[in-house]
This record gives sequence, structure tokens and C-alpha cells, in this order.
Amino acid sequence: FTALSHLNEEQLSKIVPLFEITPLEWDQAERKKPRTLEDHLDSFCKKFTTKWGSSNCFIDTHLLNWNGKDNTPEIEYVFDKLVINNLAPIPVVSPRSSEEFLIAFKNVTEKDFMTQIGLRVNPNDVTDPEFKENISKILKRVEFAPKNCHLIFDLVDSNFSEVEDIAESIVEILEDFPFLSEWKSFTIVGTAFPASRSIKEGLGQYKRNDWKFYKTLLTKLDTKEYSRLINYGDYSIVNPEYFEFNPKIMKSSANIRYTHDEVWIVAKGKALSKAADYLQYKKLAADVFSSGFFL
Repeated sequence: FTALSHLNEEQLSKIVPLFEITPLEWDQAERKKPRTLEDHLDSFCKKFTTKWGSSNCFIDTHLLNWNGKDNTPEIEYVFDKLVINNLAPIPVVSPRSSEEFLIAFKNVTEKDFMTQIGLRVNPNDVTDPEFKENISKILKRVEFAPKNCHLIFDLVDSNFSEVEDIAESIVEILEDFPFLSEWKSFTIVGTAFPASRSIKEGLGQYKRNDWKFYKTLLTKLDTKEYSRLINYGDYSIVNPEYFEFNPKIMKSSANIRYTHDEVWIVAKGKALSKAADYLQYKKLAADVFSSGFFL
């Protein structure tokens, strides 16, 4: 949120964030765990309003389905809070959304007179033999047509190591993709950024194969008659694998993640246990500066 708040007008005009609301967890900014789910959602809405403050984004609550309890219908609580501040982001639904969520989702879109939504699908959804049927069902259920829907095809952290192969497989999938030409927008999302546990201490390089894949995909689609505008989205400098951070048994480590044209440079230090440990950042910054990649 802080990073987004520092973008200039030109940069803001070129991005549309997708915010995932996490389960109730330790809040790094507040340095405490919210007492209730409502406190947690209030905190999100406050950050959203002050740091982003625009309706030009998506909000997805699928992660609130946590520890066997489906909290995803709380999307209604979130949008009620934001609408008070004249904000109406685009809510996101998926073929796996529960009936309880769909009821709340429909309440949100009707109450706030929404004219567009996001539909987020993943590889498991797409390879289901009944994918087209499932898409039609969900659109009918929420009463939206493809032309008013932003399709988000989320590859999550698929194996991007074989760029040509994955680009070719996506080209084949898009050939028979339901309503391909009709979606209001079509975005392919994914990341090759590694999980934190696989990043070793020291200075490391990680290939941005997700970005390379997207450029390869566009080249291949240029030769196809069914081609359409495809947007790109990533997970920034995090891996999408979700885990709950417990400060009592887990320690954050000092690290700097630097994005270059074709690679990420990650300088990782030791655990941050006490104030003096933050002095590591001077050395890590020097390592990035002298890596040969610093622009």
C-alpha cells in the first residue's frame, strides 16, 4: 500500500491493482493481531482509502475462506465501508465461489449499481471438461454478461522454466476459451518469483520467466486469427503461496528485492531479531549497488 501511494500520475494510469484480503493475521504495520475479523477488515479499508483511494482496482476475498470457516461473504462488509468514502472497486468472483459468497456478491453489485465485475480462473478451472458450462453458470448466477466482465486467468506460480512450452500450451487453451473476444478485458497473471524459504542468504539472481513467457505469448498470438488484447499481471516481488506469519516462532530476515529487465536480484541477510540487526541493510544495499545490475 505504501509503495502504491508513492506512484506518480503517469504510473497510476498504467496499472490496475488486484487486492487480496488475507485472513485475520498478525499486522506488520500495526505490530499486533486484530482482535476481531471486523477490526482486520476495518484496517484494510483504512489503508485502502488513504493509500490507494481509487475505484480503479479489483478486490478479491477468496483467502478469507480460512481454517474451515468461510468468511468470504464479508465482501459485503468491505464494500459497505468503502462506498461510504465514494469508492466502488471491482469485486472478484470465481467458479469455486461458495453459494454464501455469491449471495453477498450479488447484494454488493445490486446495492452499489455496479456495471462491471472480475472473474478469476486458474489452470484447474480451465482444464475442467465442463469449464465453459461452469463459466456460463456463474455469469448467469451473478447476472453479468462477458462484455461487462474482466477475465483474470491466474497461472499463480506455474512452472515458467520452459517458457516456449507454457506459452504454446496457453495459445492452445486460448483458441477454445469461452467468450474470448467478448470479455471487457483479458489478463494473464502469474509469477516466477520464488517462495521465501527457497531464497538463500547472500546475493542471488532469479529469472523473470513469467515476463519472458508473456512476451513470447504475445509473439505467438500475433499469428493467430482469434488473437485479442491480452494484459499482463504479476505478484510483484512475492510468491503467491499463502502462509500465516507468527512472530512468536518466525523471524523476518533482512532482504532487498531488486527488479531488473530479465532477472530479480535478491540480497538476503540474517534474521531481524533486534534493532541492531537492521544495520544489515547498509551492506545489502551496497551488494545490490555493486552487483552490475543497479540502474
